[in-house]
Amino acid sequence: MKVLAIDTSNQPLLVALAENGEILGSFVTNKPKNHSIDLLPAVKDLMKDEGWTLNELDQIAVAKGPGSFTGLRIGLTVGKVLADTLKKPLLAISSLQAIARQVQLQGNQKKIVLALFDARNDNVFAGAYIDDKVVLEDGHYPIDEVLHLVAQMNEPVVVVGDGSHFEEMIEEELGRMPLTILSEEDSLPDGTGLVDLAKTAKPVDDVANLTPAYLRKTQAELNWEKAHQGQPLDKPYVFEV
Repeated sequence: MKVLAIDTSNQPLLVALAENGEILGSFVTNKPKNHSIDLLPAVKDLMKDEGWTLNELDQIAVAKGPGSFTGLRIGLTVGKVLADTLKKPLLAISSLQAIARQVQLQGNQKKIVLALFDARNDNVFAGAYIDDKVVLEDGHYPIDEVLHLVAQMNEPVVVVGDGSHFEEMIEEELGRMPLTILSEEDSLPDGTGLVDLAKTAKPVDDVANLTPAYLRKTQAELNWEKAHQGQPLDKPYVFEV
């Protein structure tokens, strides 16, 4: 089973090729606002390095969000176009769960793995997992609410993603239990989580109408609502990729 994995949900860009669950080659960069430039060349170079053609792919796995609105649209658009053109299954995987699974595969299955993406203004995109169990559903939360909920679980915790942005708050709330806050470098996606989740993911039925899992309104939508108070929006502000 040959899989192309793509994650553009945040500043890091990941492209990986895997066969039968094993990563054969990957490209990771952490440059801001560069996904539209680097993504397709990275796919092309990796395919060339492994001697694969696009038609040999069996599946395409893409991180569907949450995360950067622009980044998500870039990765999902490329995944959708490839899946539609090549007539290959498209797997849309939670960005939070993918990075959490990556940490679990490093021997942390029995700990709470808390994945955090900074959503500004002391808010986060967050999800928490123990092994295959979701203990905090992916969502857009105030950071203090997330930490309070996780503290009540009273289990060892590994924080991955943007935990360093909230290190003092995390240590104050969760420091009484075994706690690891991974650095930004150690939180970079490597493809292992995305590929592992792809093994059991259900292919997207309607690729054309797949949209990112934004989990909150865009800033443009919030600005529109503020300027048009009381006026209903008859369709989502961001409704297609």
